[in-house]
Amino acid sequence: MSKKTMVLLLTLALLAGLLSACGKGSERSDASSSSSSQDLIVANTADVSTLDSNLATSAEDLNIINKLVEGLYRQSEKGVELAAASDVKISDDKKTYTFTIRDEKWSDGTPVTAHDFEYAWKRLANPETKAEYSYMLLVAGVKNAENVLYNGAALDTLGVKATDDKTFVVQLDRVVPYFDSLMAGTYFAPINEKFAAAQGDQYGLSKDNVLSNGPFVISDWTVGGDSVVLSKNTQYWDQDNIKLNTLTYKTVKDSQSGILAYQSQQLDYVEINGEEGAAYKDSKDYHTQLARMLYYFQPNLKVKELNNVNLRLALALAYDKHSVVDNILKDGSVPADFLIVNTLASGVEGKTFRDAAQATYLESDKAKAVEYFNKAKAELKQDTFTFELLYDDDDTTKQIAQFYQSEIQNTLPGITINLKAQPKKNRVALAGKGDFQIIITRWGADYDDPSTYFDLFTERSGYNFGHWVNPEYNKLVNGASQQWIASPEKRLDAYIKAEKVLLDDAAIFPIYQDGRSYLLNSRVTVKFSPEGSALWRTATISNE
Repeated sequence: MSKKTMVLLLTLALLAGLLSACGKGSERSDASSSSSSQDLIVANTADVSTLDSNLATSAEDLNIINKLVEGLYRQSEKGVELAAASDVKISDDKKTYTFTIRDEKWSDGTPVTAHDFEYAWKRLANPETKAEYSYMLLVAGVKNAENVLYNGAALDTLGVKATDDKTFVVQLDRVVPYFDSLMAGTYFAPINEKFAAAQGDQYGLSKDNVLSNGPFVISDWTVGGDSVVLSKNTQYWDQDNIKLNTLTYKTVKDSQSGILAYQSQQLDYVEINGEEGAAYKDSKDYHTQLARMLYYFQPNLKVKELNNVNLRLALALAYDKHSVVDNILKDGSVPADFLIVNTLASGVEGKTFRDAAQATYLESDKAKAVEYFNKAKAELKQDTFTFELLYDDDDTTKQIAQFYQSEIQNTLPGITINLKAQPKKNRVALAGKGDFQIIITRWGADYDDPSTYFDLFTERSGYNFGHWVNPEYNKLVNGASQQWIASPEKRLDAYIKAEKVLLDDAAIFPIYQDGRSYLLNSRVTVKFSPEGSALWRTATISNE
């Protein structure tokens, strides 16, 4: 058989499979729930690298960790609710939170105590831990966090204390209206000190080197492996409401592989791109949802030419965002002419940030892009430029990178964009070292408040990969988190101004707010949190 004939037959087989899947829709069998075993298999977009709740940063790692450990609060379909804490008392000045830790156990049978929270929070704050999310202690307003993180203050001066096994006291240096939302983050989860110390630098790096107080325990996983198997935690305080026996994550790096795995009953849930999802539009298995996730280009201002604002503005305006969402994504994503995503709260009751701001920025405009480019060439006394674009090696991001390359080179003759695809882990490492010129990156809201985005671009943020520094922006964002924290309208006004400062200076080039299209076995029922995350602890599988 010739190579050409073989390729043709394989292509026809694939098309036949996709058409068959489209026609069957919800009639397909479960990946793993054909019996009454309540075993579910879902897709993860990258391999898991750590299960250390203080050190994890990627969405893929956090997806697993938040099933294994649970903090004072947890996400629910209506927002956040108490979890490891059974009660909380808040002082009149709203600066002292006293939590009662519920009667619950670690997966090894030892009690979860307030001391586990104190240890975990101080470990997060310890500069020797090198936790990228340590700044969340500042976001949460924990007393003396800044001095501990940056000025060498002793860990014991951090405003957290276990006064006994059941009582955990948190002192804040300011009022934080969204404190409860923050506490659902995995970085604030407890860690058993004795167990973690025994594991040393191997803590969180194998299935045997982590304990769980959440709905699941880890049954099978190795670093670099393409699957993670979780089992129901029989020590979990809410175990009666956990119906799944196992929850397995399999790494699926591209949409086509995900569809084939779903079609062949190897997955019960997978996110897919719009192009391939079109074949499933009439299926009961097909769903879409707008997520609180922003994708954007970030220029590195340590690159001399990119320190020129007119050149950045040219690069920000010279491509068609609508083509990205309409022709590449096709999954319900929307063009992003903003920093703060749709549906995110404003801090003022009854208003989302976008409803309050009533403004957009950096809308695609090729004519203006040319004007800015001409100004940049005159200022820099340079007519040709070459930049390298760093991005994740998944299929969708690759298409966006190629599209951007074509748009820039056609709209702004004289600029060459070279492409550099990397596995996500490598891309994140290169970004952290500042080893890039322009990067495609993303941020999902960690909690329901605008500060989750604004804090990224302050001077001290570990996520300000582009080294953009603006005193006016810093003043506005710091003011919103300090002197105006108890004045919702003033705080919102500061954030609205800060968004304008950031985007008028083209510190980033927003691309789109992520819309997710996914296939979910119609026999699976699961609830979603307000920000669009599947709450797999609520999942049930019908065997009818």
